[in-house]
Amino acid sequence: MKDQFVIAYLADFSMTQEVVSHACHMARMLNKGLILLYIEDSRYHLPSVDEAEKTLLRLEKEHPDVNPAHVALKGNTREIINALPTLLNGVVAVAGIDTHARIGSLCNPKRVLHNFAQCKIAYLTVQQPLADPTPYSNVAFSIDFHKESKEKLIWASYFARFNHSRLRMLHFQYNDPGLHNKWHNNVLFMDKFFSGLKVTYDTLTVEGRALFPETIVCRTAADAGCSLLVSVTTDTRNRDVIEWFVGAQEDRIVRNPRQLPILFINPRNDIYVLCD
Repeated sequence: MKDQFVIAYLADFSMTQEVVSHACHMARMLNKGLILLYIEDSRYHLPSVDEAEKTLLRLEKEHPDVNPAHVALKGNTREIINALPTLLNGVVAVAGIDTHARIGSLCNPKRVLHNFAQCKIAYLTVQQPLADPTPYSNVAFSIDFHKESKEKLIWASYFARFNHSRLRMLHFQYNDPGLHNKWHNNVLFMDKFFSGLKVTYDTLTVEGRALFPETIVCRTAADAGCSLLVSVTTDTRNRDVIEWFVGAQEDRIVRNPRQLPILFINPRNDIYVLCD
């Protein structure tokens, strides 16, 4: 029995194939167990735990190579998701995104981001089933002048080490000397970290400027043929006035029209590291 788990969050079973296909690969890649999670939340019109059991048992039998287990719980969705690291020894969760879902749907992009906003493990948002024979072969992440950029490096290294992914570091050109120095210090930190792991990466300059630079990063990554983007969400404690009114960057990239999977990491005081 594995001691750590990838969590396939099956919100309402509307995106089962999308979620399970990506979760199975993540479990194989990281050599972790797989848990199929269903939550019966009284605030939503959902099948009961008893009704969900039939579907969960069927899904277990359909994926014997990863030998998944299932957990069906009753309670508050967000509270259970927040407890995943301790409740289920979760290391990463996978959630389905339906850009056409009504606002009250558990697969609506805003609802997913809301329910995972305080989650202490990374979570992968997916819009379509995994069909690539070499999944996540090109993984993108951006490095800017914010200290939170460093939080992407651990997960980027996992893809390089365990999935043999090609890493693409995307960055803007900074004319301001202060911002450029902060960015350069982050790059030096990255180089030292990756060097110790014998991980290499390519660089790609991102052209243009926008109110939400990560949207340009996401588009550039998709144009460059990347199959996954590692991104850090906005710290709710540090949102500016514009973000409070029009939303944060993750509200846009999560629903990107190229359907690029996004691995989100919430800012936290400590960095969660897998047991290798």
